[in-house]
Amino acid sequence: MFQATSDFIDKTMRQSWQHSTEVAGIANVLCKHYTKLKPDQATLAGLIHEIGVLPILTYAEESDRLGDPITLQKVIKAIHPKVGEKILKSWDFPEELVAVPGNYTHFERNTGSDKPDYADVVMVANLQTYMGKPDHPYMQMDWAAISAFERVGLDPNMDDSAEEDLSAEMEAAMAMLQAS
Repeated sequence: MFQATSDFIDKTMRQSWQHSTEVAGIANVLCKHYTKLKPDQATLAGLIHEIGVLPILTYAEESDRLGDPITLQKVIKAIHPKVGEKILKSWDFPEELVAVPGNYTHFERNTGSDKPDYADVVMVANLQTYMGKPDHPYMQMDWAAISAFERVGLDPNMDDSAEEDLSAEMEAAMAMLQAS
């Protein structure tokens, strides 16, 4: 394998961990303030929502089959949710957490309930990580049409002052996760 792909794999792994800790911190705070779900479970859900990326990166590093970054990114995007669900099932995680990797980007998802689940919390937390990044495709979506916001109890069009009230707590939660 050539150095560029190895560097890309390392960079992708670090970005996935960084992003997962950010989502976990936000999920924890959202859970505390907006739901009756367990904040520690929401933190775990945030940490494991991209768990399927890791074996794909390991496979790419150990084989020559996913040799270029574009192919690797396409494979990750296409299969990491299913791989993540299989890993969590094999580890006997509760079904409510097993469902997170496969559902956190199903924005049109209708659970048939007005109560949030951990996939909803992770979905909203994940979207929150893209605020301030106007070029990201998630920022082009109509967040008001995403029912997870309603189930979580968060206004998708929250003004900056309300967001700032939670941001210090979110940053503290993320810092704690990233320090470990």
